Amino acid sequence: MMDISALPQAILCDRDGTLIEDEHFLNDPTKIRWIDGVKSLLKRFHQAGVKILVITNQSGVARDYFGTETVETIHGQLQTDIREMGGEIADFYYCPHHPDGTHPVYGGLCNCRKPAPGMFFNAIKDHQLTPELCWVIGDRLRDLEPGIALGMRAFLVQTGAGKDHTKLLSEQAYQTQVTVIPSFRNLLTFAVASLSE
Repeated sequence: MMDISALPQAILCDRDGTLIEDEHFLNDPTKIRWIDGVKSLLKRFHQAGVKILVITNQSGVARDYFGTETVETIHGQLQTDIREMGGEIADFYYCPHHPDGTHPVYGGLCNCRKPAPGMFFNAIKDHQLTPELCWVIGDRLRDLEPGIALGMRAFLVQTGAGKDHTKLLSEQAYQTQVTVIPSFRNLLTFAVASLSE
């Protein structure tokens, strides 16, 4: 079992490129490909009492590539996959908007598309979180920026678009607040290492 003293209250996770391979507008649950080691670690975090919250931009809805029901079907399959392992994803939050979207409802500006903080505010309220006790993880800087602004510990993975965004990190004022790790599964190593900090 994990030592819960080294673990956060919740981990706010990007989806594509962080938990699963980025299929570029994923619209078919049969095409879900989990990144190695993610499912087993999600199970371990769940068993240790850490809430896993998925926070994802899904602009394919605004672009009329697929509907909200497709996003929810994908999320249903992700939950099924994790439950089969004995884990649980506490909640899913997604932004269906895009400034250039053609959908009459979801096209245009919003306060939830990352790096806007809307989904983070909702997650904090819904799950009564203390941001300073939470982690945020993603493969793009925009995944991390709302969490950093709220005081969360941030992790940039090298899967998905992570390698390109690591190059951009050096240009950011918050670069010292971000820990770069190879993949999501390396959070376990960090949690164990935190015990001796």
